[in-house]
Amino acid sequence: MTLNAQQQAFVMHDPTESARVLAGPGTGKSFAAVQFLERLAKERPGLRVRMLTFTRAATAEFAAKMDDADLTGLGIARPATVHSFALSTLLRAGHGALPAPLRIPDSWEVRNLIRPHLARRLKAQGHSTATPKVVKKLEEEMAAGWQSLDPDAELFVDTNAALGAAYVGLWREHRGIFGYSLLAELVFAAGRVLEDHGTAGVDLDLLLVDEYQDLNEADIKMIRLIHESGVAIVALGDDDQSIYSYRLAAPEGIRRFLVEFGTEHDYPLSESRRCGRQILGAAGTLIDAQPGRTAKPPLVAASGAPEGVYAYLRFPNEDEELAGAAQMIAARVREGVEPSQIVVLTRSVANRWADWLKPYLDELGIPVSWTGWVEDAMAEVEIRRWIALAHLKLDGEDSLAWWTLLNLTRGIGDTFIDYIYDQVQGGETFGQTLLRLRAVGFPGRAHGTPRVEELMDVAAAAIDAMDLDAAELDERGWGGWLLDRMNRDQVSETARHLFEMVGAAVAADEGLSGLLSQLETMGKDLAASEGQGVRVMTMNGSKGLTVNTAVVLGVEEGIVPRTEPGTNADEERRLLYVAMTRATDMCVLTYAQRRSGPSARIGTPNVGGTRNRSPLLDTLPGGVGDAQIGMAWVARLVAK
Repeated sequence: MTLNAQQQAFVMHDPTESARVLAGPGTGKSFAAVQFLERLAKERPGLRVRMLTFTRAATAEFAAKMDDADLTGLGIARPATVHSFALSTLLRAGHGALPAPLRIPDSWEVRNLIRPHLARRLKAQGHSTATPKVVKKLEEEMAAGWQSLDPDAELFVDTNAALGAAYVGLWREHRGIFGYSLLAELVFAAGRVLEDHGTAGVDLDLLLVDEYQDLNEADIKMIRLIHESGVAIVALGDDDQSIYSYRLAAPEGIRRFLVEFGTEHDYPLSESRRCGRQILGAAGTLIDAQPGRTAKPPLVAASGAPEGVYAYLRFPNEDEELAGAAQMIAARVREGVEPSQIVVLTRSVANRWADWLKPYLDELGIPVSWTGWVEDAMAEVEIRRWIALAHLKLDGEDSLAWWTLLNLTRGIGDTFIDYIYDQVQGGETFGQTLLRLRAVGFPGRAHGTPRVEELMDVAAAAIDAMDLDAAELDERGWGGWLLDRMNRDQVSETARHLFEMVGAAVAADEGLSGLLSQLETMGKDLAASEGQGVRVMTMNGSKGLTVNTAVVLGVEEGIVPRTEPGTNADEERRLLYVAMTRATDMCVLTYAQRRSGPSARIGTPNVGGTRNRSPLLDTLPGGVGDAQIGMAWVARLVAK
């Protein structure tokens, strides 16, 4: 692949100056970035460079491209996510910014232990509106430094100041007692450390930041502080693809970059080498109607790009919508498209849509792949129990591990958890307090104490039986070693696959701790890469994906866009734009005129009522925004 003129302009950029690369879907942003680095390796040997990305998958993808490039002589570190970079900054700086030893809870621990307990403690303080959902919202606002990039956004904490203050105070106490550090807090904390103690140790000349439009105020503050120490920043991204308002990101972040970082170097990339012409035309018309959009060259298909197919189909009900989607997928497979090159996108709850679609595809002999099974596997009781025991083998005072075992045991309720929590003394953790009180017979004998004593005896025996020094590992690594200690009848095949897959990928010398720290994150990455069937995922989750065919279900008022209070209407448009621009050859949007089954409660509930086409497509001219009769269109496709 050769560089076009726009890419060439970026590749020749002076690395001592900050710059913005405003790159539309499929315009070769990563390719140009690697070419830029190759040029620096030849002309600026010893230049200290780092690339930050937003997701682990993007990090791995860019690292693979770097491995294929000649970067000899360039002082370049491996790409990192924004969160992992923040964590390394905090660990290097010290200053007691995080509880020690470092313990980052996984999704199950956050959802089932931390947020419900914080909500219950807040309610006990008189904050009756505190729920796990509210706690999650406060957590997200804290992660953004209590600031939104969207000037029109109203923060929960602004209208609930007393609850926000109570949350911060309780959370600080809570994280100390249970000894955890939330992934959400890392960047915010790193920014405070850099602000208070300087950037010594950053050791960079140039920092490239990918998907800049996905950053929130706290992320940008950390990068701005690094820039103020003399590091040039290159921001790569696209305001049209800003779709993470839940974490208080907004297009304004990348739009204001030139002013905020004092530069005039702006490199728009507008030649898409991904999408066919019809797809680009429909997607471009959709996004052109975005209010406040940054002026930029229109996105155009590269020379030789396929014509592509775009269609918007209406079906009388959800059954025909799913049947029609399955038939068009089967037609694509018959034409030679691999199932893994077909994606079905939904606004939310992809697991439920996958369950509804799967019978139709099963009948046609087409496999379905859904990466959400990793979290399901991580939630199995036997899995949770042994993850906790493994943590306790490494650290017998691990508070989250003890809390997990208590949570999983019937007859031990919230009262006992609060009993231990309220007995913490002088810098103790929950785990330390539990062990201290066990040694003296749990004074006061809170409800459930006999079950707790029995649980702790059983756990101690299981932990003693785990001999790490004598561990014999097979090709499944530490995942297989831990799996073999579980009750096989209580572990699903998918959970077994998770442990075997991650265990084989984690180096043996990383030990059991390496497996535990990467089980969920690496599991999701590997699940995404190994799927051979048609992938079903949310529109958010498709970011960065390139496929041959994309089928977007439920593109109707109330689902896409959502219409409930608090919905960001502009982001709904950008989200559909992202979904449409995943496909190279075919993009099909569908909607049902009536829903009576479970999908009738997706988005804005409307059971049995008439449904309207998506108003987001009203701006598409010449009938492109009109919905064709779904089954008639599918019949023509099948007949080809």
